[in-house]
Amino acid sequence: MGLKIRDKDSSFSLIRFPQTTSTSDEARLVNEEWTVIVAEEQTKGRGKPGSAWYSPKGGLYFSIVLMPKKDITDLLPLTLLTAKVLASLIPNSEIKLPNDILIAGKKVCGILTEKSGKRLIIGIGVNTNIRSFPKELEGKATSLLIESGREIDREDFLSGFLSAFKKEYDII
Repeated sequence: MGLKIRDKDSSFSLIRFPQTTSTSDEARLVNEEWTVIVAEEQTKGRGKPGSAWYSPKGGLYFSIVLMPKKDITDLLPLTLLTAKVLASLIPNSEIKLPNDILIAGKKVCGILTEKSGKRLIIGIGVNTNIRSFPKELEGKATSLLIESGREIDREDFLSGFLSAFKKEYDII
C-alpha cells in the first residue's frame, strides 16, 4: 500500500505510490469517496480499452474514487466534466471528444472513467514534465513542459484540478 495522507483542505485523502501498474488498479481497492491515488510512474497505464498510456516519471498520474448515491450508467457526462476542468487549467488546449486534451493537435492528457462495483473511478494522465517521447508517439503526444518551456509544479496542478473538479462535481 502507498503512503496515505490527508490533503490540506481535508476534502481528499491522497495515497501516493512511487510506482504502480495503474492508479485505477489501486483505486479498485479503495472504498472511501474522494480518495485520490497518485503515482510517480505507471508500468501499465491505460486509456480507452486496448490503449496503453505512456507513464514515465515526470508525468502526473492519478485516479479519483467517487461513490455516488445514485446509480450512474452513462459515464460520458462525468468524462466531459473532467475534460472541461482539465482544459480550463491547460493553456491553449482543446478537448478531443470524448476523453483527450490536446495542444496543437497533440495529446497532452487522457481521461479514463470506469465503474467498479459502487465506485466510479476517474483515471487521469497528464504529460506534465516529460522531456521526450518514444518514436511511436513523436508527433502524436506532447507535454506541458515541451509546450511552455518550463517545469510544471505537479502538486499545484493536482491541487488546482481537484479543487475545481470538486466544485463542478458538487453542482451536478
